[in-house]
Amino acid sequence: RGLLLISVIVPIYNVSKYLHQCIDSIINQTYNNLEIILVDDGSTDDSGTICDEYALADARIAVIHKKNGGLVSARKAGMRYAKGEYIGYVDGDDWIEPQMYEKLYQIISRFDVQIVLCDHFENNQNNLKMVHSCFEEGIYHKQDLINEIYPQMISRNKFYEQGVSAAVWGKLYKKDVIEEFQLEVDDRIIMGEDAACIYPCMLYVSSIYILHDCLYHYRQTMDSISKQKRDYPQERERFKVLYHTTLKKLRRYSHVYDVCRQWKEYVLFLMIPRVECIYKDYWQLDYLYPFSKVKKGSKVILYGAGTYGQRLYNNLTSTHFCEIVLWVDQNYKELSNMGFAVQSPEKIKLMDYDYIIVAITYAKPREEVYWMLSDQYGEEKISIVDETLLKSDVSMKALGLM
Repeated sequence: RGLLLISVIVPIYNVSKYLHQCIDSIINQTYNNLEIILVDDGSTDDSGTICDEYALADARIAVIHKKNGGLVSARKAGMRYAKGEYIGYVDGDDWIEPQMYEKLYQIISRFDVQIVLCDHFENNQNNLKMVHSCFEEGIYHKQDLINEIYPQMISRNKFYEQGVSAAVWGKLYKKDVIEEFQLEVDDRIIMGEDAACIYPCMLYVSSIYILHDCLYHYRQTMDSISKQKRDYPQERERFKVLYHTTLKKLRRYSHVYDVCRQWKEYVLFLMIPRVECIYKDYWQLDYLYPFSKVKKGSKVILYGAGTYGQRLYNNLTSTHFCEIVLWVDQNYKELSNMGFAVQSPEKIKLMDYDYIIVAITYAKPREEVYWMLSDQYGEEKISIVDETLLKSDVSMKALGLM
């Protein structure tokens, strides 16, 4: 049997400095029966020109130039064009290992599964981190999915730990499985749009294969979508759309497995770094939400300079809701070289403060930092996200989800 066609959808918006690496990694795949669909979503840099140059040099490449409509609409345009039996996604600022599609194709055809998922690398400036699935490698049929995958697919036992990666990339799908779920995602969603596609699809399928090879490179940049400032009256509405439209799809499959609680946790996790723009009457609270013990006007040390730490630092610096006396992170050397006012955690012992705020949203690193700080400075001085408060009806109403 001949090798079946794989359509690779690449949504592109103003990523000209990364685009050559991305496209080169796809055209140089060891599996070459590819249809490469470059969707230029109204780029204002050289991205569109770069796409056209590649299309002239390689007959497998098709370019769609469209008016800017966001990532969801770009992926839909690619999906509507795709002629392959299988679908893969690569984001325009990422890249893939040379044998990625060969390995995924061998598995999907040999085991006749509907989706194969691989692990990935996180590339952050000069750091390379391997990110592995928490599930064992191998094939999962429907009963295995129900018993092993679904119970912790979106959110695992702790807030917040992910089970199956929410990303649409790093996976190969049978087209007849993924198409409907991609086309159903609301165009207005700009955070969680991958999850809105992948999780309902995972409930629908009857078989998947999990591969522990890291084959996809996810580039974390300071200018990535999740870190940008937004038009905030719309932000609340977008999360409401994400939460409710996807909840409706997930409920379609609640007879298979009910993941509604997990979905709520995922959306709250996405919203935490943005609460100051989403929480109704946030500024009228007498404490720093969702840190219930940190009172307005407190002197605080901020621990953590990831996406959440950066946003919280900017928010508190501009509003003076609390006074930041120090901002620390274990990775302070690299961060300070990048221009952030981050210092060594060693400096904490020299400071006068009311609370140390752990600005970390992922469960494992948050807990590690919490216990380390509690041992050194006493538990009563350390504040982490108050999960009970966050998941309460009061929060759900204030965040516009209820």
